[in-house]
Amino acid sequence: MAEPRRTRPSPAKCIAATLLVMVIILAIVLLIWLFLHPSKLRFSVDHAAAAGFNLTAAGALTGAFDLTLRSYNWNERAAVSYRSLEVGVWYDGEYIAGARAPGFFQPAENETRVDVATQAAPGPLPRDVEDAIKKERTKSGKLTVDVHVRAKARFRYGVVSTRRYTVRASCPAVVVDFAAPTTFHRVYCHVHI
Repeated sequence: MAEPRRTRPSPAKCIAATLLVMVIILAIVLLIWLFLHPSKLRFSVDHAAAAGFNLTAAGALTGAFDLTLRSYNWNERAAVSYRSLEVGVWYDGEYIAGARAPGFFQPAENETRVDVATQAAPGPLPRDVEDAIKKERTKSGKLTVDVHVRAKARFRYGVVSTRRYTVRASCPAVVVDFAAPTTFHRVYCHVHI
């Protein structure tokens, strides 16, 4: 008995099959991305006050800035696990205070409040920055600083977690009022992941 003859698929059929497989894989990747894609995180500074703020005769800053940060996780499915937060206070482009806050776990659709006491940076400030701080504080009783937050975070979907991301938040023009620290206007931050 004769064996039936096998025919080779034509190049056009091979190309069509390859394209079909690629389209199916792209559709699966797109659906997974749409389902798991995390929403952007948000940060704000809800309160800022100075404690023991003073400039020494040598031009060094003493004291601390007590900050209340609020982290918003708007994701419906993803929780966020922060390893730690590095918080820095800058004045006119010069680093003047900083601290590290402990990490925390933030469930989906959650707001978390973080209190941080940023200690003054050691060493003297540049003369022009020192003069500008003295002048602004004397003139208005306030000090306008920038707050920067950097954190390592992972998004968690149940038991599955993503790679570690670096979250950077920049909060411009945070006004520290020395005269009436009870009034404060929330400052929203620009967040980059």
